[in-house]
Amino acid sequence: MSSKSLGASSSDWRHPPTGATATPLVPRPGVLASRRRYGRYALYCREREMDMRESAESEAADPGRFYDALRASGLSVAALAYGDAYIGQECLLTADEISTFAVRAGIGAGTSVLDVGSGTGGPACYLARKLGCRVLGVDISAVGHAQAEARAREHKVGELAQFRLGDIHAIELPAATFDVIIGLDSWCHIPRRPVLLQRCAELLRPGGRLAFYDHVERQPLPEEPRRRFCAEWRFAGLETPRSYLDAIGAAGLELLFHEETSAYAVRFYTRVLEGYRAERARFEAARGPERYQKGLKRLEMSQHLAATGILGQFACIALKPKR
Repeated sequence: MSSKSLGASSSDWRHPPTGATATPLVPRPGVLASRRRYGRYALYCREREMDMRESAESEAADPGRFYDALRASGLSVAALAYGDAYIGQECLLTADEISTFAVRAGIGAGTSVLDVGSGTGGPACYLARKLGCRVLGVDISAVGHAQAEARAREHKVGELAQFRLGDIHAIELPAATFDVIIGLDSWCHIPRRPVLLQRCAELLRPGGRLAFYDHVERQPLPEEPRRRFCAEWRFAGLETPRSYLDAIGAAGLELLFHEETSAYAVRFYTRVLEGYRAERARFEAARGPERYQKGLKRLEMSQHLAATGILGQFACIALKPKR
């Protein structure tokens, strides 16, 4: 597949959430005509579908605005964990760990890769430069998208690493195109993960692989602390290792590898919290005292949940069977 075809359009994609009943689709000739032709129930279904779509779009846009505000300062909290080894990653993994995982997933020279939740493009550009793969990154943050494109130009990998701004649930992408789809601790921001995995299966070519790391809930967290934690980070919710494995099976993918890597969460949040406190003056100058304090609260909460074994990380590689 050429680098140009990475962003090619196909027919729009829609799936209902797993276990949910699909909302009936009604032609859109106008509300009054719909009422005359299809009756009140059909009109109700049509309006309900539109409300659901608007709600999903609003929910998905929220983390985009959240990260736009954080990234606009030009400072990266994640960089505090990696020092000179920072490659622009916002996940819990070092550059070497990202590279090792990519190779394990089958990424090499010429591999076509979709990076779902590509952020500022650090891992995409790094893998393109190191392994020679072709990467299309998709992210909902406008600031992150601009920074990713600038990073690709800076590292002269623009022919290999390209980026699209949009919601993975709505953006048009060609089916059965990608050799590998990756996600690096970003899918906790994406609503309807079972539907996300179904779409990933659709976008993979037969024999392609899905490979991701994500935050997970290792032990049950009471409802109110969970709601507060997810709201602070704009998470759409937290999966468990079991719920991810179930969703992978439901998407028709065959599990090749999975591992709980929660020690990475403890390592990352401990280092970042220490660095954030040490660099208080710099972050306050860039973001303001109020935003600094909000960031400190998020990091303290995250480090505590990771250290007490509640917040963890889960790695998985799955195969789309050749049929």
